Amino acid sequence: MILRKSLCLLGIFTGILSSPWTTVSAAPLQQPVQEPMSLQFPQTSDRGAPARTTGGGSRGSSCVAEGETPLVALMPTRNNVGTTVTAHPTLFWYIPQSRAQLAEFVLINSLGEEVYLATVTLAGTPGILKLDLPETVALEIGQDYLWQFAIICDSQDRESDVFVRGLLQRRELSRNLQNQLKSATGLEQAQIYANAEIWHDSLAMIAELRSSEPVEWEELLNSIGLLDIATSPFLEVPVGEKLSDL
Repeated sequence: MILRKSLCLLGIFTGILSSPWTTVSAAPLQQPVQEPMSLQFPQTSDRGAPARTTGGGSRGSSCVAEGETPLVALMPTRNNVGTTVTAHPTLFWYIPQSRAQLAEFVLINSLGEEVYLATVTLAGTPGILKLDLPETVALEIGQDYLWQFAIICDSQDRESDVFVRGLLQRRELSRNLQNQLKSATGLEQAQIYANAEIWHDSLAMIAELRSSEPVEWEELLNSIGLLDIATSPFLEVPVGEKLSDL
């Protein structure tokens, strides 16, 4: 069975929610755009390169070769905590070259209930994976959601999974920011979100503009310590979606 039991993930909510990020994530979302524009995510007390690969079983059992850039979530904090103002945000990970053919994304709410599961078919090539939460999964304002993305090295032995975890927090979009976004270009919108510490929306916006604004894409990733993967291509891989029955 591919799914890792959701209750095994619930225990890490307490640790993540007590991180320094959670004390600043609800900062006023009304910061003005600064000029001249510089697409960087603001410093936080939990700033640092995002947490990279966890797990993988015993030494030598991982399907990711030693020396490869590890699996990493494109997130702004060491604890992989990020905010959004949308009901259906987009998440990104760097996928290393591996022998694995499958990966899995699972999302659970603060009660430990699994709300979404997706499986991803891997091609073995490295790059950045984008995953859009479907309209069937609407995040609630003010709620926190725990996610896990795992590369499945052996479907018969899930202890050998290579995985990363994080926390997704949905906040309400202020009227002030709504007004700013109405008259802003795509690049300006990415900066507005970044200034307001709304990570997922800023990243998703600049990802759409990557072909025309490559410097700004690299600048944003550099500001969170991920310049080493900024030039990696986006992966086009099949995603099998499943809405969990609650």
